[in-house]
Amino acid sequence: MQKPCLQNGSGLNSSSEFPSSGLILLDKPLGPTSHDAVLWARSILKTKRAGHCGALDPSATGLLLLVVGNAVKCQSHFTSERKTYRGTFRLGMTTDTDDLTGRPMPLFSEEEIQRRLSVLSARDLAEVFRQFTGRIEQRVPRYSAVKVQGQRLYEWARKGISVELPVKTVEIHAFDLLRCTPPEAEFFVECSKGTYIRSLARDIGEKLGVGGVLSSLCRESIGPFCRGGAYRWGGERDIRADDLVKAFIPFQKFAEYGIRWPS
Repeated sequence: MQKPCLQNGSGLNSSSEFPSSGLILLDKPLGPTSHDAVLWARSILKTKRAGHCGALDPSATGLLLLVVGNAVKCQSHFTSERKTYRGTFRLGMTTDTDDLTGRPMPLFSEEEIQRRLSVLSARDLAEVFRQFTGRIEQRVPRYSAVKVQGQRLYEWARKGISVELPVKTVEIHAFDLLRCTPPEAEFFVECSKGTYIRSLARDIGEKLGVGGVLSSLCRESIGPFCRGGAYRWGGERDIRADDLVKAFIPFQKFAEYGIRWPS
């Protein structure tokens, strides 16, 4: 079950009080990249010092933490926090990106896939979820920003060059099947830094013998911070200043969240 999150409680009352350093809780929509959100923050706050604390793919939505000004010194703290997600796997499908945006790479004929899905039960899927709980080894997706031989994996993939995918150790703290209506399976997961949910979809599909991709994903929380307290950004350049103030935590209040300012 998802743990309760703290409200941000910025303590700011109006946009006129908006400080230059702190943390923005952003609810990212479908489409924009995480870097687009960083550029937006730099633009509205008139600063070059801004960054995100864990990327979301353009096809994912939900909580994105942005540090601005002197708060970039705390970026590694936020990046290392546990994260929770809700999403959907689509079973019986495989792609080169491990999600719906990629090139289909069918393992079997459509008839065989349907036959295998027809005998798949929620109990089968829940048992496989259990096997992926705890410390696990995970191959990163071939379309990812991880560097191999000096280039990012997605650069190798776009050139059509196959390279060995690195294996990372991550921890899945909780992994719950919320609903199973094949070919869709809705889930909740709480995981460590560096976990690729696309890799979970791929590996679970392989384990079940049907293939699988990530069809939707929403990040609900990072550490104590929740999507419910975030600024709902639509990708636009304009801002709703009073709403943004409510989703901003000035660095002076970081200690209230157990965040130590680097010396």
